[in-house]
Amino acid sequence: MKDLSKVIKAKTLIYSTTHDIWGGGLIYIEQLCKYMNLKGVEMYIFSSQPESFTCPTKKMDSVQSKKKRFFSAIAVARKYKKENFKNIILNDLSTLWLAPIFKIYGYNVISLLHLNLQKRNENNFGHSIFQYYLLKFTSKFCNIIFSVGKRNQDVFGKDKVKFIGNYVPDWFFDTPKKKDTKKYDFVIIARLSREKNIPLFLDLLKNMNDNSARKYNALIVGRGPEKKNIEDIILKKGLSDNIILLDWIKREELPEVYDSGKCFVISSYHEGFATTILESHARGMPAIVTKSSGFCREFVEKFNDETGITFESEDLNDQKFYYNLAKFIDDYKYYEQKCITKAKIFSEKNVFEPILKTLK
Repeated sequence: MKDLSKVIKAKTLIYSTTHDIWGGGLIYIEQLCKYMNLKGVEMYIFSSQPESFTCPTKKMDSVQSKKKRFFSAIAVARKYKKENFKNIILNDLSTLWLAPIFKIYGYNVISLLHLNLQKRNENNFGHSIFQYYLLKFTSKFCNIIFSVGKRNQDVFGKDKVKFIGNYVPDWFFDTPKKKDTKKYDFVIIARLSREKNIPLFLDLLKNMNDNSARKYNALIVGRGPEKKNIEDIILKKGLSDNIILLDWIKREELPEVYDSGKCFVISSYHEGFATTILESHARGMPAIVTKSSGFCREFVEKFNDETGITFESEDLNDQKFYYNLAKFIDDYKYYEQKCITKAKIFSEKNVFEPILKTLK
């Protein structure tokens, strides 16, 4: 069998419209780039914020309008074709509409989707009808689509989309654990933005404490536009003594944060396959996730052994739900090895090698 790291040397560009807040999708492409570089692939992230990354990058002009982005993409396709770039990886749905441009210029066009394409829902998340069908059309110009979540197979077709999942680095498993570090019943690590729906979790914690003999507590780590609103809700609900709210921390410090809690929480309106669900599982931490959290729900409920429970806003009025949740927290040690075993399925090698094999 050929060693792919020795036979593949094609220049590859990851085209990414970078966000202001560092998130799982950007961590993903940075590690993908580093992995490919080690395999002998000359890969760069093309971004308007190259300083955000610690891997090889190329500078993208910062443009706001779709019209300017369209003509900028044409210029990029021309420029890097002359420099012998053969592969373009379009990072997430925000760049998928550019696929026809790169296809016309002869690139091997690969789409990497972190979120699911869906029509706008009652919470105003998702895409307009025009955007939805535009992206379905432009996806036809991709040679292949890799998806972090499974739901995109239903939208674009299983023949077009390969589910690879998210990844968790090896060092997340290898970092030693400290003894007796379970300070918190719940841990959340997330952007403090509307789609993460942190107020739903605050309602859950308030109701749980109002109807329990003991007081449950939580650690929330993150930053974002909803921080002030979240602080106000915590104060209004009288949860100041039950919640610690911290800013972003260094990535290498995350294992210790996960180790400090019994149960990880994802309360989002929608998700793809959250990086944090894998990281927390790698530390042996089961999870409670919303039924609207994309593949996170399937991951904890149906993917191999059950390692979590799901909920929605209606469950907050159900006493049986709180009884089951309290028992779940008390039994967190039972899930530890099940979580670790499940997370190891999504190693860097298992996730990134399928992408490597499609490069020309």
